[in-house]
Amino acid sequence: MLKRCTFLVLAAALTLTLSGCTIFRWGGSEKPAPPPPSPSPQAEDVFKKGEDLLNKGKYEEARQTYSSLKQYDPEKSYEPLVQIRLGDSYYEEGRYEEATVEYRRFLEMRPHNKAAPYVKYQLGMCNFKQIGRSDRDPQYAENAMNNFSELLRDYPNNPYEDEAKEKLRIARGKVAEHEFVVGRYYFKQRSYQAAVIRFKGIIESYPGSKDEPETLYYLADSYIRLGNYEAAKNTLAILYKEHPNNKMAEEAKGLAEKIPAEGK
Repeated sequence: MLKRCTFLVLAAALTLTLSGCTIFRWGGSEKPAPPPPSPSPQAEDVFKKGEDLLNKGKYEEARQTYSSLKQYDPEKSYEPLVQIRLGDSYYEEGRYEEATVEYRRFLEMRPHNKAAPYVKYQLGMCNFKQIGRSDRDPQYAENAMNNFSELLRDYPNNPYEDEAKEKLRIARGKVAEHEFVVGRYYFKQRSYQAAVIRFKGIIESYPGSKDEPETLYYLADSYIRLGNYEAAKNTLAILYKEHPNNKMAEEAKGLAEKIPAEGK
């Protein structure tokens, strides 16, 4: 379910149906905002109809209703929120590519709007929802990583911070999982140098991933097969230190025995 309640707080920046001076609360500060233009009563009714249709899951009808607002809203008071709602309607319908187009358009036009953190979070979720298995293209996971990282960087103390961090952790794990699958493929093909590049990338870019013990094991084994015994010894040392109780640490003892005495 969309976080509409939180969004409506952020959407105070749009203040479409309220009059007077609004106080925006953001990051612990309060700033007075000038009164917005007053939309016509017809525009307000049409927007409410669109909201009702969206809540009922009548997505196409909702989009048609939102789009019809422009004829009743010459001041374009509703324009920012309508653009978001069009994205929301596609998102809830599972049409993530169309939702992405609407959300990106909003951010390009209004990157500093108070609703921008919500839109950025939703943009990340469009990619997050499309993350597939580890042996598939990790592009959606990488896109989600970028979206959530940008949200945390560009909009500190936003209401979605905790959830964005958790989604970012999961997306990173998916990318690491994919990289491990690719590394294993190279290892099985005896392309040990290519395997080393993948395994090292996981350790350096995605520390603490669930596959880290196994990654270290195969990295050490790849080094041994390449004759780089010093690197293998150092990798095994990290495995023993960081994951002493993992089964891969026990299995790695067999690898250590493959290192020639002069390499120890």
